[in-house]
Amino acid sequence: MEGNETFKDSLNSIDVQVSDDGMAGYIKMEEVEGATEAISVSQIKEALAREKIVHGIDENVLEKLAQRPIYRIRMQVAQGIKPVDGENGQVVYHVEKDADYHPDYTEEGTVDYKSLNYFQTAKKDQLLCEIISETEGTEGINIYGVSVPARRGNPPISPMGKNTVLSEDGTRLLAACDGVIKYTRDKVDIQETLNIPSNVDQLTGNIDFTGDVVIGGDVCDGFSVKSGGNIIVKGVVECARLEAAGSIHISNGINGGDRADIIAGSDFRSLYIENAVLHVQGNIYADYIIGSIVTCMGNVELMGRKELIIGGEIKVSGNINAREIGNESERVTLIEVLGIETTDTEAIRQMKEERDSCVGNLKAISEVVERFNTLRESRSELLPEEQYEAARKQMALLKEKVGLLNHQIKRLEAAGRVEYNGMIVCKKKIYPGVTICYGEKRNGPYTEGREHCRIYWQEGEILQGAL
Repeated sequence: MEGNETFKDSLNSIDVQVSDDGMAGYIKMEEVEGATEAISVSQIKEALAREKIVHGIDENVLEKLAQRPIYRIRMQVAQGIKPVDGENGQVVYHVEKDADYHPDYTEEGTVDYKSLNYFQTAKKDQLLCEIISETEGTEGINIYGVSVPARRGNPPISPMGKNTVLSEDGTRLLAACDGVIKYTRDKVDIQETLNIPSNVDQLTGNIDFTGDVVIGGDVCDGFSVKSGGNIIVKGVVECARLEAAGSIHISNGINGGDRADIIAGSDFRSLYIENAVLHVQGNIYADYIIGSIVTCMGNVELMGRKELIIGGEIKVSGNINAREIGNESERVTLIEVLGIETTDTEAIRQMKEERDSCVGNLKAISEVVERFNTLRESRSELLPEEQYEAARKQMALLKEKVGLLNHQIKRLEAAGRVEYNGMIVCKKKIYPGVTICYGEKRNGPYTEGREHCRIYWQEGEILQGAL
């Protein structure tokens, strides 16, 4: 990266240049008309020394340039040592995450939504995961001889959740009791289960439980179930409300009557979804979706005999896999693929904190230099020259670092954009009346059907390809 500052040694016709990060030094020599002697190694060193370049000077290059000068071409003569950042810590899981589980299939090849073997269980003292700590980096040094700190690796996010315990050395996470394994973001919980053998109705009232809830019957009209873990319903969900921090599994389906309200912090599975409102942080697995308003931050996977979407609004961050979208009656159906903001906000935050710290140090050292300047004007014989020069050099380095950080922050902020990774895959037909959106871009409502196609985003446009 080429520097913004150029230093001139007019006496010896040597230009000194430094990269923005202070890691590389260059010279460009100009032949002086009428000169009787070539530029010497000592003259080049003097030019570098005047610009405080003291580290990483390549003596071999200097010797070669003195013996066989190269004029009007910039030559690198000094190289700093870049810091090596430490490695991030990590967590190695020994139990599968929810997304790695799939429902069982019947002999006919259809999905068995009544299968309840989806959730994992753990025994007391079972190993859940191993924790590998982050490492220190190796600091570098720039051509001014100033140390350049390395970034220590980020520590691993602690996976310790409810009913789990760390080993004495902190490297292993163990189950503290028997229970169901549940993931809440990056944490592993072991939760006990609340079993309701019949319906959720007037006899049970609304359910609010910190662990998993298993309901042997239906969730009836007007009732609610809230769980700090997962919810399993072996029957049907009517015009009810379900809210789970983890997954929701409905063995039969939802007959929502436009009033069912479902919130899942992880995956959602149901035989079918009719006239419901869903907010799902993970994936949705069902046979068909009719007349529903769905927001899904993962994929919508339709699996079964019908595999269709008719009516309503589907917002999805991932992919939709369906056999048919819309119907012959041209029922209005909206599919919207949600974008993902790619700005590295954490890196920007860290750089701003570092910049603000440098600005504070710069203000303090500037005040010191100002007091030295006042002393020089009034009583120069009392001026501590070495301290004065050190303070001036430190102030210059801080200014340079603040400028570099501001440049890096602007570059990261400018690089931010919205990406659309989701794809609509239709194995049979998209009917007229269907609209597909990617952000502000909109296709539809279609006036004619589209068969065996995939709709995807590429370079700012909605494109269609064949399967």
